[in-house]
Amino acid sequence: MILRVVLGAALTAALLAVTAPALSTAQADAADATVERQLSALSERLETMVATDDATLGRGARRVTAIRLPERTQTSAGVSSLRFHSREGVGVASWRVGDASGHSERLVGVPIRPAGGSLKLRESGVHRLAFGLRVRDGQTVVTVRRLAGTADRSGRDG
Repeated sequence: MILRVVLGAALTAALLAVTAPALSTAQADAADATVERQLSALSERLETMVATDDATLGRGARRVTAIRLPERTQTSAGVSSLRFHSREGVGVASWRVGDASGHSERLVGVPIRPAGGSLKLRESGVHRLAFGLRVRDGQTVVTVRRLAGTADRSGRDG
């Protein structure tokens, strides 16, 4: 009887050891896919804004969007941060899934300038953001700022 219990425990441990890396990869892939899908839609909206609207010195064209950062669950690794910035003259979003290496995606063909110098989202849940088309130092840029009343995890404004 004791032999069966020991054998059962050993088999369970072996199965867990084999499936844990695959589960971890699947969780990271799920979180990446969620962020990539949202950023792809955002990229289309920003490219349309740049192509169809005029940049202004003051208030002008603006797009408000909600970005949901997945939390860590049994099916998702969770996103630990999302940042909007510029690289080589284009707007970029960079994010980190769990403790893994970072990912980046081009969003728009002009620089992104976060209001206040930087914008890094670290909390899981829904974040409301406003993107504007402006002229800064003679250059067309997309500005981004976090709106007050960031929604809670259920998606309702709080």
